[in-house]
Amino acid sequence: MNPLRSTLDRFSQDEDGVALVFVTILLPVIVGFALLAVDMARAYNLHNDLQKAADAFALAAAAELDGREDSIARANDAIANLLENQSRFSDSGTVTLTEDDVAATFHASIPVDDSDSMDGWGQAGPDTATYVRVVVNDTDFTSIFPASFLGSSNTLTLSPEAVAGFTGTVVCEMTPLFICNPFEGMDVSFHEIVNDENFFGRGLRLVSNDGGSGGAWGPGNFGFLRPQEEHGYGAQDLASDIARSHLRECVSSRGLYFRTGGPQPAVRDAINVRFDIYGGSFKSDDVTIPPAPNVRKGYQAGNGGGANAACNTEEATDLSLYRHFTPDTAYPDLGGKLGNGLWDYEGYLAANNFSAADMAAFVDADGAAYSNANPPSRYDLYIYEIENNLVSRASLGGETGAPACSAAPAVDSDRRLIYGALVNCLEQADQLNGASGESVPAVGYASFFLTEPVSQARTGGDIRAEIVDIDGIAGRGTMENFSRDQVQLYR
Repeated sequence: MNPLRSTLDRFSQDEDGVALVFVTILLPVIVGFALLAVDMARAYNLHNDLQKAADAFALAAAAELDGREDSIARANDAIANLLENQSRFSDSGTVTLTEDDVAATFHASIPVDDSDSMDGWGQAGPDTATYVRVVVNDTDFTSIFPASFLGSSNTLTLSPEAVAGFTGTVVCEMTPLFICNPFEGMDVSFHEIVNDENFFGRGLRLVSNDGGSGGAWGPGNFGFLRPQEEHGYGAQDLASDIARSHLRECVSSRGLYFRTGGPQPAVRDAINVRFDIYGGSFKSDDVTIPPAPNVRKGYQAGNGGGANAACNTEEATDLSLYRHFTPDTAYPDLGGKLGNGLWDYEGYLAANNFSAADMAAFVDADGAAYSNANPPSRYDLYIYEIENNLVSRASLGGETGAPACSAAPAVDSDRRLIYGALVNCLEQADQLNGASGESVPAVGYASFFLTEPVSQARTGGDIRAEIVDIDGIAGRGTMENFSRDQVQLYR
């Protein structure tokens, strides 16, 4: 046999070293896929970091879009100061994202289809902005995989974006009342005015507008809310909800629904159950409408006795013997609706038989005793009486603050607080006068302390109250759990 042919035959049948051939051929492919996998992981993590930052910036900014004049300024401040986000794996390495790394635009609406771009979408001002779009500036990422060998670029640019919206301040337990913003039309917001000028504790006359269609609405008027789906929400339903201090659904500051007209007698009876006064359809044995634990109101025993003697009371005329929280000495502002904050504190103490020793711990922030020239808020005094066991103290005429008519336990000291939505009534005149059933926004919420019962003889049918607190950061903090701001990511 030919030796050369024999050698070739043996070589063709020899399988030693075949793996090396396959490895040599596949090694570049394996390394390439490994590099591609590493690049994909790096790109995914970088995109995830950037997207989470965009989401967080958008949500923080959206929470400030409450329709107030400074909403966009506050939204930008939130982006600048509230958050700190880091990204990794970009060409710049580990980067802390700041407001300089994103672009925020504010809008009154967004496209219905999420696939539609928002580039060039109309922007909105602070009063109408509901949505914020946050776009992360272009961030470069260079791959390890040599994509240029395949005719592509080694650099990938990422620019995630997020869209969030403010769906409103939502309240689920409130009196179905709205109050016309006392400071509508001024250059600063209601919250700033109340906080800066210290309106807490000043008397307020809330005047119902019963005129219905065509009635004039102005600062200090109050009216009524209804559920979004009215379903026959009548006068008795409204009065029942006022007596129980709740509306039948949660309400959003983005959309309140008004109930036109004003059933004064029913509303009066609904408010007065807090003072242990039961009339109309409200009965003293209904445990769902209890009085406040302190109902001192300047009433004396009426004529009649028997089983209902405790409920048979009437307004007293001798204030030296029976004294309630009297109104401010003058109401110089808002057309006679906002008081000066001065009231007869010393006369109240004298008539109700409170001694200097009783009041020794009741002092102002500087440690000074209160007086007519430096009176406390009536709400603070109301709470002080409860906390210091002074409710049962009899006045010179024999009245105490302890409820006696109702069968329900009186344990909730906030029972004499009402919570109202604040509305720019001049701006929303058409809706208030029944021209449409559209919802209108609230500029905020406030709590008011009822200083005395509603009566035609004493208050002229008005609600006498004082401002206790307002929602938001400008308030005193007592309404922190009253409402919640809702924001939502849309993209």
